[in-house]
Amino acid sequence: MKMAAQNVLLPCVYRVLKPAHIQKELIIFADAHHTQAPPGMAPLVEEVKRRGNMRVMEIYDDYQQISFGRLIKRMLYFMKYYARARYVVLCDNFLPAASCRKRPGTRVIQLWHGCGAFKKFGYDTTGDIPAYYKGNVYKNCDIVTVSAKGCSPYFQSAMRLPAKVFRPWGVCHTDMFFREEYNRACRELFYKKHPEAAGKQIVLWAPTFRGSPADPQLELYEDMEEFARQAEEDIFVLIKVHPLLAKKYPYDNSELSTDQLLPVTDLLISDYSSIIFEYSIYRRPMLFYAPDKETYGVERGFYLDYQKLPGAIVTDRHMLSQAVRRSLAGNTEEQAAVQEFFETYMSGCDGRVTKRLADRICGKERMDQ
Repeated sequence: MKMAAQNVLLPCVYRVLKPAHIQKELIIFADAHHTQAPPGMAPLVEEVKRRGNMRVMEIYDDYQQISFGRLIKRMLYFMKYYARARYVVLCDNFLPAASCRKRPGTRVIQLWHGCGAFKKFGYDTTGDIPAYYKGNVYKNCDIVTVSAKGCSPYFQSAMRLPAKVFRPWGVCHTDMFFREEYNRACRELFYKKHPEAAGKQIVLWAPTFRGSPADPQLELYEDMEEFARQAEEDIFVLIKVHPLLAKKYPYDNSELSTDQLLPVTDLLISDYSSIIFEYSIYRRPMLFYAPDKETYGVERGFYLDYQKLPGAIVTDRHMLSQAVRRSLAGNTEEQAAVQEFFETYMSGCDGRVTKRLADRICGKERMDQ
């Protein structure tokens, strides 16, 4: 039924509702995974609204949580405006945007929802694209923004789009990490919530999930819980699971978001999560705890050489405490590795990404430059 709507109903609605001319001031922000502007899109929505020279239409729904009837209704609603919009901005897979042959005057901008390219995604792995979907879900994307030029080949492979589509303009969500007032506010809030952490080194464990997004699994929690329990007095351990895991595994020991915790973190422990790209903005040490890296690498696959990540790799829980202590002490080689990692995969992020994108959308700069 979904494919019938995708291949027949939506294209017909688009053709019927398509006016003679596009509305040059109309921009649509759309997402099928949130009921409000997702983090990767929200700063740009607010900036375009602030400038006031575009008519902003926001269409958000969590397609996994609504009835089939509402799903069809909301997709038809999107197509009505898609047929006349100058810009459509997405930050994840959005099937209705690929359902038809769009008019040349409409530009679809895919912001994506994460930085860098760590584990394989899109058409480079199984499970990301519905098996029943025919065609390319990204086919109508005119521009895909990436966090640095070094990521473009991986996105090109995952999305099966030509190289000219990818622009190293950065990720607008990262702008806040460059603002001292944001970092200061996060530090103040953190020590207000966690006064027991004062004077200690902050270690954050932020793993990704195992399995599929529909049935995500958390691994290694017992290891990290033991590490946190046995940590020396000058170390404060934070646990923050992937958003997909939060309801199923309510193990977080801080109510603050991961974004709020990054400015106060002295050492990040992760496994295969793209959080390492955002954290590299701070040029602080990171460590990779991945006892299952051989099996995970086979099942999911990586774009990066895991052995060349900018930090120590630990596969034995008995070695974790010692590795954490070494990483917190720091060394010149690891610092240089983090700097090189940032320059390769995050150099498009400089604190001015939202302004750069808004300038192009609102007409101050050419979109095709």
